[in-house]
Amino acid sequence: MADRILLFGGTFDPVHHGHLIVARSVAEQCGYERVVLIPSARPPHKDPAHAEAPDRLAMLRLAAAGEELFEVSDIELSGEGASYTIHTLEELARRWGGRRELNLLIGADMLADLPNWHRSAEVVALARIVVAARPPWQERIDEILRGLRGRLADEAVDRLAEAMVPTALIDISSTEVRRRVAGGLSIRFLVPEAVAAYISHHGLYGA
Repeated sequence: MADRILLFGGTFDPVHHGHLIVARSVAEQCGYERVVLIPSARPPHKDPAHAEAPDRLAMLRLAAAGEELFEVSDIELSGEGASYTIHTLEELARRWGGRRELNLLIGADMLADLPNWHRSAEVVALARIVVAARPPWQERIDEILRGLRGRLADEAVDRLAEAMVPTALIDISSTEVRRRVAGGLSIRFLVPEAVAAYISHHGLYGA
């Protein structure tokens, strides 16, 4: 039987407690044995990251240290060009050879844009998409799913509708963390202590 692994990608610029709390909540509710955190090198749908990839990777490793649930992968940092999800999934499928299931965690705020992803139909076919449905997006899920009809196969939309996992609203964002650092304000309780120390020591985000 394949290991039950949850993939969680993102810029993580920087990683904060909101990321970790949501990932743990979904893993516990769905019975995933491990969450693989995957920092993106060059997100195709976002502006370039504020911190360099090696720093974001180092902060993720500090955040995951000592936590059996979390594993960090640098799979997207070794390639060139934009970090497309389908390329990551195909490479992991090749490496794991069926020993691990491909389950991909996304936020409900990303769901409406899913058809615009590079080779989106193949993404949905290759991995089981798990959607963290936190407020206020929770109330908009039916509307978003209706909007996906005709843009994705009906079978794919039906699978997405079954993959909603309610999570609490953790009102922390990487943008707010960076703003506070640049303004000389404390980020204690927003990020793991080791991450805060790394940001300060390396002068990231205007520290």
